[in-house]
Amino acid sequence: MPLDFVPDTLPWLDRANPDVAAYARAQGDPALEALLAHWVKFGFIRMPGLIDHALIDAYLEDMESVLSQPERTRVRMLVEGYGVRQACDLPPEAFAQHHLRIMDLHNLSQAGKQLSLHPRIVGFLQHVFQDTVVAMQSLSFKHSTEQGTHQDFPYVQSRIPSHLAATWIALEDVHPDAGPLFYYPGSHRLEKFDWGEGILMTPGCPRNEQEFARFLEEKCAAAGLQREVFYPKKGDVFFWHAALVHGGSVVNNPALTRKSYVTHYSSQTAYPSDRRAPRRAPFGYAINGGLVYQDPICPEEEDRLPYPRAASAAPLVLDKIDNAIVKKVKRLFR
Repeated sequence: MPLDFVPDTLPWLDRANPDVAAYARAQGDPALEALLAHWVKFGFIRMPGLIDHALIDAYLEDMESVLSQPERTRVRMLVEGYGVRQACDLPPEAFAQHHLRIMDLHNLSQAGKQLSLHPRIVGFLQHVFQDTVVAMQSLSFKHSTEQGTHQDFPYVQSRIPSHLAATWIALEDVHPDAGPLFYYPGSHRLEKFDWGEGILMTPGCPRNEQEFARFLEEKCAAAGLQREVFYPKKGDVFFWHAALVHGGSVVNNPALTRKSYVTHYSSQTAYPSDRRAPRRAPFGYAINGGLVYQDPICPEEEDRLPYPRAASAAPLVLDKIDNAIVKKVKRLFR
């Protein structure tokens, strides 16, 4: 694989000299130019106070229901020392781990679907991808990850690696001692790390995450990029580019939580099927112009945790959305 994204498949904002001013004028949205220009130059944007607190509170209730009664669900969790396991299979002591991540709780939670596909989130990412936005996966956190310096695209992979973006939603006010998110503005344009088999992390690659972190920190330092820290209030949203260098700060006070919700997105062109069943035509939900796929492993748990305002999340078969995409997928699956 090339040691960079394939130029011909880059989203338009990552290509040379995108005319964001003309694009924004054509959209009839004066504020859009500043947002897109900031994305092009720095690889992120922030939208303060975007998410309604009632929706966040509903989602927090869903998180707590899973954490307090894990034996009742097969939702998957990533826990240090245990790997990825279904909640019902984890011992009680696993839930004391601060770096626990709930994976794809949006499949159970209608509030999670509404968070991931909030209309302002979908609207902005549609401009980034110029394609239907697909919520690929979600991660829910009670505490900081304290994850080292990294980029997302080597791990979260679609068929077109550059078709990736993410949002980080603050589910509470984040204290500076709770391990807030850090990032390097402008780092999305740095040289890519070679894992030994290309720019993506694969099971057999000879290099590790510590080497990855050192490489990124050295490149940021050489480029004169300064580390910044995100101290959000409840409801603030941080959007970032596939290649933005970021991580979780060290927790100075273990008694503090840092409740947050991350969603990774791709385009429908790059992500026509769910990663959990990549050779199966997916079943999806259309919400606010975006898409999210049903969990192909535990479909019986889909939307088990209802939310009143999720009535617009009408299920549909994807071949009713875009027959050309489905035909291409079927050819790949033969």
